[in-house]
Amino acid sequence: MKIRQVQANVGHAKLSKADRPGKTDRTARLLKVEHLLYQNPRGLNVEQISSRCEVSKRTTYRDLRALDTEMGVPIWEDGTRRGITEGYLLPPIYFTLPEALNVFLAARLMLNYTHRDDPNVASTFTKLNSIVPPPLRDQIQKTMEWMRKQPKDDRHLRTIAALAEAWISRQQIKIIYKALDAKKTTERIIEPYFIEPAAAGHSSYVIAYCHRAHKIRTFKIERIESIGPPLEHYVIPPTFDANEFLGSSWGITVYGEVKTVKLRFVPEIARIMEETVWHPSQVVERQKDASVIMTLRVTVTDELRFWILSWGEKVEVLEPLKLRELVAQTGQAIVDVYKKK
Repeated sequence: MKIRQVQANVGHAKLSKADRPGKTDRTARLLKVEHLLYQNPRGLNVEQISSRCEVSKRTTYRDLRALDTEMGVPIWEDGTRRGITEGYLLPPIYFTLPEALNVFLAARLMLNYTHRDDPNVASTFTKLNSIVPPPLRDQIQKTMEWMRKQPKDDRHLRTIAALAEAWISRQQIKIIYKALDAKKTTERIIEPYFIEPAAAGHSSYVIAYCHRAHKIRTFKIERIESIGPPLEHYVIPPTFDANEFLGSSWGITVYGEVKTVKLRFVPEIARIMEETVWHPSQVVERQKDASVIMTLRVTVTDELRFWILSWGEKVEVLEPLKLRELVAQTGQAIVDVYKKK
């Protein structure tokens, strides 16, 4: 492996006059390449870097040279593979306006997601807030102040912290868990593989290997009644990918066979269905009568059924037949409730 040691400057060089008006995209791209390499200690090949930055390989080679000679980033190379020499520290970061806006939107999403005071969330955004433009800074600060007015759940905070520690350190942990349909709690030793928020339920889940079930299970964190100290170390299988694991789910539930689901939406809400990405597998086709048919490849779960029911009479399940019948039965049950005197 050929190592090119370059003396690292303290911070990045200031932009030249030529950079300011016409090369801001280049500067942003150089920073992106630097962060990509920093976050991948084993390095990336030039093709991977160019793909992630959406530029040609020629431009990527030019950017790598610029990082080395202009910005003082110590780059090592091994064939077409590039990386940052171990021990290099990233200089202070800055956000572009769109990136700063994403910080603001993330803060708003967290507020609407949790509806509780979480000092860790507040601390995170307080730190990020120091490097966004003043108008957004003020709005993020107001969001955090509003969050602090919400009730605090100390047990939930302790559970999240313990799960995060077990996940990052790769140590088994014992939990006392009460499933939704269970009459009593059960003791389980789990190996956390991933922690996933579920916006629809305003809750979070830990995807973990369960020694009691001898398989990967999903546990709602709010249903964990107590949690013990870390136990033995474990290894997450290299074949596990949370994105693939959840890819066919509508929400967080992944159990069951993947089915083709077809839904017809009336013209009044056709545009909503077309302009919104509800699931990666969706295909939305406009019909002659201005309605739309949405086709999905998902597991048929209660989460999907409840979402369909939320559209009331404006949606019809075309297939599968079992889901169609189940939604119709639920609709009839709702009618029966309102018929009662």
